[in-house]
Amino acid sequence: MSIESQAKTEAETYEPRATSDAGSAGIGEPSGPKAYVIDVGTIRDTVSAAREMPVSRDARSRISSTTAVLVGMLELLLGEDLNFELDAAVRGMYRTAYRLLRIDRRPTNDDPTVVAWQYMRDVAEMTSQLVATYADQQGGAEFHGR
Repeated sequence: MSIESQAKTEAETYEPRATSDAGSAGIGEPSGPKAYVIDVGTIRDTVSAAREMPVSRDARSRISSTTAVLVGMLELLLGEDLNFELDAAVRGMYRTAYRLLRIDRRPTNDDPTVVAWQYMRDVAEMTSQLVATYADQQGGAEFHGR
């Protein structure tokens, strides 16, 4: 059998199916449990560390690095399906988060440390709200621990 005819045969008999054990369902299959890709515990730990961080000139590099991590976590959460279309409270959180993440809202190296610290705290608070929403929507006990 030639490569062309083999490819045609495979294309004609192809049936979509789940490609991993992560719980994703193929076309025509009932939905299984969703694969959880967000480490809620790590996000909560990072938020806690940000809340406990003192405001001091010595802490500026830690503030900046923690802020960068929190921004990434917030962006990750914004990419999740948190029923944005159905829940006005979630829509409000998204609006606030996107406003907070705008480049012109972020502190620069020229800003005082207290400005960077406050921004980090604001991002931590928004991240905390969205991770709580994510955990509530997942409904699993493992998301509510810690």
